[in-house]
Amino acid sequence: MSHPTKRVATSILLHGDRILILKRSAEVGSFQHHWSGVSGFVEPGEEPLETSQREVEEETGIPRTSLELLARAPSRRVEKPDKIFEVHSFLYRCAIDRVRLDWENDEFAWVAPESLRDYRTVPWLPEMVTELLAKL
Repeated sequence: MSHPTKRVATSILLHGDRILILKRSAEVGSFQHHWSGVSGFVEPGEEPLETSQREVEEETGIPRTSLELLARAPSRRVEKPDKIFEVHSFLYRCAIDRVRLDWENDEFAWVAPESLRDYRTVPWLPEMVTELLAKL
């Protein structure tokens, strides 16, 4: 029996030498209270790159005109008991560090990438950040 695959776009924003992480709220469907990049489901007919930029605007208030795409990683499959996530990840340089959260996240932090291990993150975040930064 195969499980449904949900396509997800995750964006890592880099401002100076810090990356933006968001603490997922109790209102979201998965990984509540875990720290993550800016993430959202890819809508039908939408390209993951477009999803990533739309989600950045929705979840942080940072306009896509402030983003410069630096790298993208090959998609990765994350299997959960009831579904499979196909995660597309992107790294942007971000011109501003002012963040306005929506309901999906409770907190944000600009952190040094190597300090991610000090946070309770979604499972693939540290590896994803390492992979993206290695492309610079």
